[in-house]
Amino acid sequence: MLWLIQDLRYAVRQLRHAPGFMLTALLTLALGIGSVVAVFSVVYSVLLRPYGFAQAGKLVVWRETIEEAQKTLPVAPDNYKHYLELKSQAKTVADAAIVQNADVSVSSEAGDGHPELLHGLRVSPNLLSVLGVSPVLGRAFLPQEAQQGRDGEVILTWSAWQQLMHGDPSAVGCTLRLGGESRLVVGVLPQGFRFPPLSEMPGQTESGSTDRYQVLQPLVASEEEKTADTGDFNFVVLARLRPGVSIAQAQNELDGLEKANAAANHVQVHLGVVVTSLAQEVTSGVSAALWLLLASTGGVLLIACVNLANLQLARSVAREREVAMRAALGAGRWRLAQAALAESLALAAGGGLLGVALAIVAVRLAATLAPANLPRLNELAVSLPALLVAAGLTVGTALFFGLLPALANLRIDPQRSLQTAASGLGGAWRAAQTRRALVACEVALSVVLLALTGLAGRSFARVMAEDRHFAADHVMLAEAALYTPQYADRGSPSGNPGADAGSKRRNAFLDQALDRLRELPGVTAVGMTNIVPLTGDIMIDSVARPDHPLPEGEMPVANLRFVSPGYFAAMDIPLLAGREFDGREREHLESAIVSEKTAEAVWPEGHALGKTLRQMGQTFTVVGITTDARVNDLKRDAAMFYLPYWSAPPSAPIFVIRSTESPDELAPAIRRVLWSVDPQAAIPLLRPLTDQVSASVATERFQAMLFTVFGVAALLLAALGIYGVLAYTVSLRRREFGVRMALGSPRAALARLVMVEASLPVGAGLIAGFGMAFIAGRYARSLLYQTTPADPMALGGSVLLLIAVAAVATLLPARRAAEMDPMQVLRES
Repeated sequence: MLWLIQDLRYAVRQLRHAPGFMLTALLTLALGIGSVVAVFSVVYSVLLRPYGFAQAGKLVVWRETIEEAQKTLPVAPDNYKHYLELKSQAKTVADAAIVQNADVSVSSEAGDGHPELLHGLRVSPNLLSVLGVSPVLGRAFLPQEAQQGRDGEVILTWSAWQQLMHGDPSAVGCTLRLGGESRLVVGVLPQGFRFPPLSEMPGQTESGSTDRYQVLQPLVASEEEKTADTGDFNFVVLARLRPGVSIAQAQNELDGLEKANAAANHVQVHLGVVVTSLAQEVTSGVSAALWLLLASTGGVLLIACVNLANLQLARSVAREREVAMRAALGAGRWRLAQAALAESLALAAGGGLLGVALAIVAVRLAATLAPANLPRLNELAVSLPALLVAAGLTVGTALFFGLLPALANLRIDPQRSLQTAASGLGGAWRAAQTRRALVACEVALSVVLLALTGLAGRSFARVMAEDRHFAADHVMLAEAALYTPQYADRGSPSGNPGADAGSKRRNAFLDQALDRLRELPGVTAVGMTNIVPLTGDIMIDSVARPDHPLPEGEMPVANLRFVSPGYFAAMDIPLLAGREFDGREREHLESAIVSEKTAEAVWPEGHALGKTLRQMGQTFTVVGITTDARVNDLKRDAAMFYLPYWSAPPSAPIFVIRSTESPDELAPAIRRVLWSVDPQAAIPLLRPLTDQVSASVATERFQAMLFTVFGVAALLLAALGIYGVLAYTVSLRRREFGVRMALGSPRAALARLVMVEASLPVGAGLIAGFGMAFIAGRYARSLLYQTTPADPMALGGSVLLLIAVAAVATLLPARRAAEMDPMQVLRES
């Protein structure tokens, strides 16, 4: 160990005498190691870090499949009756809980002030036991609290406890006014509790932060949900496997039980079950992109190490006489190799420390810039595993770029080196081939990263360039959450005259709000829908023709939306035929508007206008046909089925306001209008539609941005590598070039000679990189939109860009060779 300390001290002294080299090496390593550590921190936080549940690896999510609907709905949410059956029958499952989204408004007990919206869940009482979590205050739900009329209790997360009750330790037993009703707080969850945002959770319009859910309420299933075999797929099931049971075993058992139950109950469709781990369920949408980004940062680090290996080789050649002198004075070959490695280790340690500092800054920046639907976004941090990776990278990079100089020291012949007139010349020529091979490697890696950058950029550009068939400019979205008791439907379905009292009040609120919003200055159109645009396919159901019945599961499906008159004008969605809804649907609710895609699916022969169809057991007449607007997802057209809102006024209506006023001026006016109709209406969403469009492609934008950063870094490092090799080669061949010029060689010929020699490793790297880029593109296929891995613009553009940069990098050394003064060179030699 003493020799290592001595060598490190000597290495530091030597590096202090070469500040330019030391600074270049430290910054190169810091950027390379820092980028890898930062992206690994994201990968670990999102994909690898275990959830804070007991034996989290045993937690799974099961969902149902409907064979007849596989093309449009590969995996469906869960049916409550099927959940009860499978839970009681399965032997591979220790316990299973069922959950559903349940946002709720919170207001003061006095009822004054405007309420806020909290994201919450309705859960079966056994959810916490399935997760292996116990409240830090109070208790979990009791089984009897999942019954109608006995479900007035809530459990708060730690953040909600702090927000609503200021961390009061006596909070258990107190009441909160949620949804306009008093609710008893029976428990507070641990500070580390994070319920993961499950993908495609029914009713979920946002995802990402694991602090999303703040309030748990008991789930009370309706009698219809307890008995229905088809429809009512509105839940998500979490289960804990028994010890020793694999996911495959649970999958086989649950799928078999589901099929047997469907046959016994004479269900008209073929049902099945898909089981996935909780971790896979949460991260399936981002895992491929994150792993590819980590590989890209590894490529950047590898290019950085290649550059440093070239620099170290150059230094080893320049210091050959010094090393030979130490060998002649008795230093052993292995001792000299150890000294070279010690210098590399000192550089790597400094670069590693700077890299960790950069990674900490980068991760904090990523938490700000990353898309909101990135799972566990609020948990991003440079953790202990990331620091261990940084330590490993430090040692690995030291060996990588220090090994070649160390081996060069092993091969030094002291007598020959000391007798060489031009010290270091022989070693320089021995290292030339190695240096050219390293240049070819970094060019190949740069082509791969530039190609991935081009593919990501092309994909994102195509998403944004698609014709959406709606206009987002000058449009505001405003959501009003009507979760207070007067808006609830509390009557019985048997004809109680109060059954639709809540619907009537919601209709009254919507009518007044729409009328008052139209009166705002600058407003040109106002409409309403029940689902926030660009939040995916939600409320999908089959559409049938009375004159052409099809088996269950073979019928076309469409997204159901309840909209108001003026909605299509506010969204600027063109009507191809027929008309919008107007006042006549208020008394006759049998009218429907369909999108062109739905019309073609239901009536392939055409002429849909005026035809009748059945949906949700009711018959409707098509009064209008709209173009296929991409209102659910910018990447694809949506099959839509629109009904007038009077038939089912939503509890969380989304107002669409087109105006000539700026969003900053319009937003306060919209709030005043909605609160003038009902001061107890929460307004959780108020944003321009352009922001909603931007948020819907945040993942693609973030991905393209990161690939661009890594691609530019690779390009700069490749340019520096090519320039460094050529500049050093020209400096070593000054005498040769001077002799050539003295003998009459034209200056242009010398410049061409330098550029031709540079073209050999660059050309080899381009050829190898082109093939590697095509292979890498195939792994990125799932992340691309209408862009193939062999996209000529991406691959060809990356090659051409690198050729241009390489030409610039070779031009300066070539010019230096051509501008030499032969007499001065010969006098110096």
